[in-house]
Amino acid sequence: STPSGSGIASLSDDTTTTLVITEEDYPIVLTKCLNEEKGYNLVTPFDIEDLKTNIGQLSNSKDEELQLGEDVNYCINKYNLWSDSSSSNPEELAKLYDQNLELAKCLREKGINVPDPSQQEPKLDLSGLTKSKDEITPLLKECGYGESEYEK
Repeated sequence: STPSGSGIASLSDDTTTTLVITEEDYPIVLTKCLNEEKGYNLVTPFDIEDLKTNIGQLSNSKDEELQLGEDVNYCINKYNLWSDSSSSNPEELAKLYDQNLELAKCLREKGINVPDPSQQEPKLDLSGLTKSKDEITPLLKECGYGESEYEK
């Protein structure tokens, strides 16, 4: 005999689905929060880039931009979005991604085979390299990057 009723099982299922948000869903969660809790009228984005474009078109003045930034941060903090990243700010992550995309390209031109970073993982993955850190560090410098960002 099973002591648990179906009501209990479905309740726990519901709580897990609402609490576990995958990274792909972050832009959607953020949009929903901005719309429902902050009174915006954003369309559901395809991905983070799409969301950035949508948000970028919202503010017409510096004041609106500041308010929007506060609202975005409110939603990010409330739902704990991007918390496991080095930075929880989507603009910062985008900047990191763009910089690391350039860096990956530069390193490849110098014969270091590194994969491009992804939106989900904007940090450059140097773990699979065959060269030693001593060989790579000067190349990182040549490509315009300090060592501090790449300490493993």
